[in-house]
Amino acid sequence: MKGDVDFRDSIIYVKPEDEIFQELSSLSFTFALRAVRPSPSEMKNYKEKGLVMVIDASEVSKFREKLKCLLAEC
Repeated sequence: MKGDVDFRDSIIYVKPEDEIFQELSSLSFTFALRAVRPSPSEMKNYKEKGLVMVIDASEVSKFREKLKCLLAEC
């Protein structure tokens, strides 16, 4: 759960906007993915996981602003 452990430093987001969603989420959790893909040696200590996030609809405007800033490299 989001409040249990601060694991954001160890996450490599496939989509950059997912980091914004994670930041704005009120609840999130990860789960192991069954598909095992070969990974480069520098990624051997990482595990591919799914991430589920609950985001309040009131956070949409904040998300849009942060995404605009990300795309503009603020």
